[in-house]
Amino acid sequence: MELTKKQISITKGIAILFMLILHLFCTKDYKGLFTPLIIINSIPLVYYFGLFGECCVAIYSFCSGYGLMCTYKNNPTEYNKKSKFRLVKLYVNFWIILFIFVVILGFLTGKSDIFPGNLKTFILNFTGILTSYNGAWWYLTTYIFLVLISKPIHRLVQKYNNILLTILSITIYFICYVEQVKLQITFTSPILNWIIIQTTALGTNILPFIIGSIFADKKIFSFIYNNVNFLRFKNIICLFGILSMLLFHSFVETAFVAVFIGITFIILFNLMDIPDSLNKILYYFSKHSTNIWLIHMFFYMIYFKTLVFAPKFPILIFIWLVVLCLISSYAINIFYNFCMKNINYIANVLHIKFSN
Repeated sequence: MELTKKQISITKGIAILFMLILHLFCTKDYKGLFTPLIIINSIPLVYYFGLFGECCVAIYSFCSGYGLMCTYKNNPTEYNKKSKFRLVKLYVNFWIILFIFVVILGFLTGKSDIFPGNLKTFILNFTGILTSYNGAWWYLTTYIFLVLISKPIHRLVQKYNNILLTILSITIYFICYVEQVKLQITFTSPILNWIIIQTTALGTNILPFIIGSIFADKKIFSFIYNNVNFLRFKNIICLFGILSMLLFHSFVETAFVAVFIGITFIILFNLMDIPDSLNKILYYFSKHSTNIWLIHMFFYMIYFKTLVFAPKFPILIFIWLVVLCLISSYAINIFYNFCMKNINYIANVLHIKFSN
């Protein structure tokens, strides 16, 4: 009982929804933003849900490692071609959003001195080398690097002892986390600073990515599923486990534990028997997850902060932001589908075969 493509897609979609909760509500300085319904020791309860959402990036990296390993195992010889096409699709999606939300909206809102700003800034953002327009875009560069180095990672997973590989990944994660959060080494050279930032970002995401790759290669989820699926109160046990992690992270607020919480969440959530109706809803959101990730910060922070927080109450604010992102996503997809149709046409004319 391995994770299906649909399950991975749904899990990625949940990660993006966690990201929204994290960015909207993981703040103790909430006055003027929203009105919490429940407050515990002067801290809104929703803050702890936002804190739990820190696991969103780890979930996404795990799912990427898992999905890419499945692709690699299915057809190793075509893997590089498929990876290139994956990045082409991501860049096309990203460029559409860049022009709409940075160039056009920047001009219309009178912020063209920042969005897009000067030509150098625009080109660096256009390529993904720099992601200064939107704080949530930092993972774009990391994801691109993960895809580019994914093939040798999959080979390492298949060739070497996975326990030692996991220990090495944890060590890299620890070193990069300490540098990223505690040391924060800086240089006078912008290039060296960029290298440090990208290296630590990649290093903190190597662990969940490799664990995902190991899970797919060794069918670890199947092993877990076959050993716990018989449990009478499996759903309750898994839900209790998720709530326990939420409670644990409420006391241990360091982001260091988020990666381990994220991996555990993936296992517990996918072990549960989810009603078909809920699965359909989650799958619907998952199809818009990339757009929601890339645009949500433009709404709640950059252009329309007052509009997003207008409903006042957290659940309404969350739903309202999701609605705004979904409406925008449909518009983005119109341009995206048009662009991909023409890219595929040109590729066929030039006898370039793209693999989905």
